[in-house]
Amino acid sequence: MDISKTVLISGGSSGIGFTISRYFASAGYKLLWVSLLKEEITSSKIKLQNEIPDCEINSIVQDLSLSNAAQNVYDWVQENHWNVDVLINNAGFGTYGFINDIDSKRELNMIGVNIVSLYKMTRFFLKDMITLNEGTIINVSSNSSFQPTPKLSTYGATKSFVNHFTRSVSEELKMQKSNVKVICVCPSAIKDTNFKKAGKMEKVKTFNGIAATTAEEVAKDVWNGFVKGKSFIISGWKMRMLYRISWMIPYKIQQFLVRKEIKEVH
Repeated sequence: MDISKTVLISGGSSGIGFTISRYFASAGYKLLWVSLLKEEITSSKIKLQNEIPDCEINSIVQDLSLSNAAQNVYDWVQENHWNVDVLINNAGFGTYGFINDIDSKRELNMIGVNIVSLYKMTRFFLKDMITLNEGTIINVSSNSSFQPTPKLSTYGATKSFVNHFTRSVSEELKMQKSNVKVICVCPSAIKDTNFKKAGKMEKVKTFNGIAATTAEEVAKDVWNGFVKGKSFIISGWKMRMLYRISWMIPYKIQQFLVRKEIKEVH
């Protein structure tokens, strides 16, 4: 195992971030976690180190909705003289409902996490990676970035930013003939994380819908895509199939299907 490698994962102590951590820890990477809840970090560290006894986990408690969050994380890394070989901007949350019914402060916090901190973290660590001419940044978007998604309007818009920003930066690096990789990951709705509870979406159909996936499937797709050097990963075989045929489906039918997926079931 190559213990010299380090991966920084935002939201690393739960959900997709924790499941991805297993793959990197098994490959010998030192883990740096950025998470919101101290208690969750503690319990997740114990769980992962019981599974992989020799894995090293360092962590920082940080609310990524704050304007200085990314700077705090970068300073923490610099103060400890760590070199981040892989950055995974995974942390994020969603809001659900008609735009005029959702608390605007909650959505602005979401924009802070999903866009602003992701953008700043990418800029901070990309600069160092370009200097060394090596490294990988993995930004987690969503299938909600592919088309307008009513009742997930702002969330989908944040993930559209992540999708376009990440893929554009990837193309810039190719133009510059850089060895640095930037990967965009677009999972479909994930059944087994706290995302739907945090977003008050427990009854929304999509989490058991036609393209729903699991954190394990996403983590496996991310790891395989990372190892293969891909720049764009659609996670979940059902979502990949739908994406391939989406150009054949008229917009009105796409929106009809989307509205069915985001309905609440009682």
